[in-house]
Amino acid sequence: MTQPSLDSFPCLLMVTDFETNKLEYINRSASACLGINTDDIQQYSLFDIISKASSIFFESYVRPTIVSTGECQEVQLSLVASSGEKLPAVANIELAQAKIYWSVYTAVARDRLYQELIEVREQLEEETEKLVRLTRIDPLTQLLNRRAALDDLNSLQKRLQRQFVPVSFVVIDIDLFKKLNDTYGHSHGDEVLVKVAAILQNVSRASDIVARWGGEEFLVVLYGSCVEDTRCFCERVHSAINSLNDSIDGDVSVSVGVSALSAEYSVCSEMIDNCMKEADAALYQAKSNGRSRTEYFESV
Repeated sequence: MTQPSLDSFPCLLMVTDFETNKLEYINRSASACLGINTDDIQQYSLFDIISKASSIFFESYVRPTIVSTGECQEVQLSLVASSGEKLPAVANIELAQAKIYWSVYTAVARDRLYQELIEVREQLEEETEKLVRLTRIDPLTQLLNRRAALDDLNSLQKRLQRQFVPVSFVVIDIDLFKKLNDTYGHSHGDEVLVKVAAILQNVSRASDIVARWGGEEFLVVLYGSCVEDTRCFCERVHSAINSLNDSIDGDVSVSVGVSALSAEYSVCSEMIDNCMKEADAALYQAKSNGRSRTEYFESV
């Protein structure tokens, strides 16, 4: 059997002087990786073959550790090849008779695998986000669906139980929607739903809950909205809907019912049900009073 040599090891083996940090030995793997001829190692020091950050880490942590314990295991550092390329590596280091003995394993493949795992994780997170979005979004209007709105309302209720802020529940119903469908067809009805949904999205804020509640009915929950703010919101909705008639067949209008959350309801477990009943009652009154208007529960 041929006598094995240090050149047979599939890792970088090095010896540096503890005092001067001069490079005193490298095996063939180290020579190939770093691009250093074994005959020229006297020209190099440790700080020529590790990055500046690794040099600082060596002086501040590694050297004190090996002085104290005689060794330092699984040290992460960056090697610098003669081409200037930085290579991630893990080193086991031992001090013996004023010499530092290094066994170094490059971690390029490990880092590449780690990066691939990160990319796969990001892809999975993105796909999961898409799936969650599909379960929360109404496919026609791209607003929240009823289930998603209820989930967000439950979260809102928990926040309001900790600290009350003014909130308004606004129920919006397209007037005589069946007549629009019967007169112009269901595709036209879908177009009206999409355009009304876009208007509600545009006049709302990111903090508001905007949902297709069912059929031709929509729900907007205005967070941090006082009565005057809510009145302005409803006026903008009616104005935008009136402008919509200039670009679409049929006479489109909406009736709106509003319930302003009271502080006593915010700590009530039936908060959502109570506010929705009040908003529905106001909506019914708006329909009874001729449609294309807003009614507020306190005046019903």
